[in-house]
Amino acid sequence: MKQTLFYLSALVFIVLTSCTEPITVGNDLLDGDRANVGQTTDVPFTTRVVRDDSLLTFDAASNVALSGFTFGRLQDDVFGTWTHSAYLVPSIPRSTTTGLRIAPPFAFTERMVDSVVLILPIDTSYAFYGPDRTFGFKATTVSSIVDLTSDYYADVSLPNSPDEINAEGQFSATRTPAILYDTIYTNGDTATAAHIRIRFDDDFLAMVNSRDETTFQNDTMLATLLAGVFIEPTDDVDGLVGIRPLLTAGSTPFTGFHFFYRDTSAEMTPRIYRMPLSLWLPQYRKSFTGSLTGDLLANGSTSTQLAIGGQESVMIEITLTDLAALDNKVINQAEIKFFQEIIEGYAGDLYTEPEFLSLYYNDDEGNLISIRDRQLLSQSAGVLDFLGGDAQRDENDNLFFRNRFSVHLQEMIEGIVPNKIYLRVVPTDRDPSRVILRGPGATELPASIKVTFTEIGN
Repeated sequence: MKQTLFYLSALVFIVLTSCTEPITVGNDLLDGDRANVGQTTDVPFTTRVVRDDSLLTFDAASNVALSGFTFGRLQDDVFGTWTHSAYLVPSIPRSTTTGLRIAPPFAFTERMVDSVVLILPIDTSYAFYGPDRTFGFKATTVSSIVDLTSDYYADVSLPNSPDEINAEGQFSATRTPAILYDTIYTNGDTATAAHIRIRFDDDFLAMVNSRDETTFQNDTMLATLLAGVFIEPTDDVDGLVGIRPLLTAGSTPFTGFHFFYRDTSAEMTPRIYRMPLSLWLPQYRKSFTGSLTGDLLANGSTSTQLAIGGQESVMIEITLTDLAALDNKVINQAEIKFFQEIIEGYAGDLYTEPEFLSLYYNDDEGNLISIRDRQLLSQSAGVLDFLGGDAQRDENDNLFFRNRFSVHLQEMIEGIVPNKIYLRVVPTDRDPSRVILRGPGATELPASIKVTFTEIGN
């Protein structure tokens, strides 16, 4: 660690002094003390396409779920078929003052529920991927209570009923804010937000109206009516929509199951009972069979074309095969550069490229974590600019990504970290974009590594 700190200090010193030339008087006396700075692009490396790491969607120990997820379906000959579904688990609301559960007033009398609607906020920052804005879907009920003490990943599969409960077979989505509820329900200004609505059918409504207050005493009893809902896209969908369950309309939360009813004790006044979500579990299923990405995955080491995609899709494994030429050198800067490969017939305007790629490595437990440069430096905008990774274009309008891993390469040379790093789409949980990149064996604009270093002697 002391040696690494020395290298970091040396790097800072070189950067700060690199733009200043010594005075010419006595210049000959300094020749022997000057650092010998060099540069090389002759660092051998191999690449291959691998499946991305499992995506943890709910951490039971910290009771934290993903901030957002995507819903929908994509299918093409380049990246295969992606099907993004979700399990949505309700909870009985609690009083903010007493913490006690609030049962719905309609459960205690003859008041009847008029409709049940699931409302989900659209993540307007990652709203859409692909062309569709109308999504065919089906909704079914989860068969039993969901265990909130377990971790869940994006490959989650829970038992659910085969019977559909959605009243319509599709919903429309837009970034434009729309009315959440009529003012007759809110007794105030109309609330608006970008959202999707899923209304449940008359059979489910009849089941709700057949229940009494015992159903809403606790989560176990609630599960006999509504343990959760599984929403999945139909095969004709070509697009994804981003969902952020914790978004609010102003200061008012609105995600969840909404029971619209009339209060008979107040001259049939329209009311809403909102049952929020206690958990949301995205299910991401990706099949690469018959696609270019599937071929790249099957081929092992690939030198000409590389596929990378977000949300538990694929990433690029980079292996630096021989570091002997960098012994006895302080790494001033190391960067790896990938250019986009244009695929004929693949519409880049519909399936946009990532805005940002980042480098990771496997720690001693096999977990993918950010490279050492990101760990040792702060998260300020200037540092992120220094590390690179954002999509850029050269003078010929070629798209490329350039990531720097200077400290990490130094620790590779010292044997502190493995000689493999991984290029991934970030944010890993929210961005579903993908792109084909040129590998180091491409005939034009091949992937390359450039290292600037200072000799420190034998």
